[in-house]
Amino acid sequence: MYRNLEAELKRLGINRTELAKIIKINVSSLSGKLNGTRPLTLQEAKEIKKIFGDKFTIDYLFTEQCECTNK
Repeated sequence: MYRNLEAELKRLGINRTELAKIIKINVSSLSGKLNGTRPLTLQEAKEIKKIFGDKFTIDYLFTEQCECTNK
């Protein structure tokens, strides 16, 4: 769901298991949050953003990409 976040984590070599440990939740909960089936809290988003420092904004990391096409 958060394509920018997933791409940037991959560039850093951080998988979902490691990210779950960083923000102190279980992997299943994290997967639900990143897939959009569970709500991601602002505090969790801030914790994830800390990984990147000032390199990216929360808006960039957590934008939801539109998968629709123009007809």
